Amino acid sequence: MPSLSVHRRTRALRLGALASALLALPALATELAVDIEDVGAQSGRLTVFLFDSEEAWNGTRDALAMKRVYPDGSTRLNVRFDGLRAGRYGVMVLHDKDGNRKFDVGPLGIPQDDYGFSNNPFVLKRPGFERISFDLPASGRRITVRMK
Repeated sequence: MPSLSVHRRTRALRLGALASALLALPALATELAVDIEDVGAQSGRLTVFLFDSEEAWNGTRDALAMKRVYPDGSTRLNVRFDGLRAGRYGVMVLHDKDGNRKFDVGPLGIPQDDYGFSNNPFVLKRPGFERISFDLPASGRRITVRMK
């Protein structure tokens, strides 16, 4: 008959295996729906960037995700990001109206392509992450980005 210590070790191994299996499961995933309003030009493409940190926003890390959407004749488009964890995020939308795959600015640095940010801040320059960031709860969220 096995000793009590063998049973304890077996139980500990089973509990460890169960804990590892639970940690390997994906965290409860949530969704972010982004409504893009005031889409002007019906040409080119819009790129929606999702940032999950100040570092990603500042370019020292990549954006968490990116989606492209094409004008469809309306002034409102929708994009959805699935499988996100609850947390703090920011969104930037750039509309490459002429399809040259660049965000065009004039000689004085004034944007010639349209843009928008989560929280729709009034901007004269690129805002900081704190101005565009918002909380995404586990229940999900819908935000609106107005193009400028």
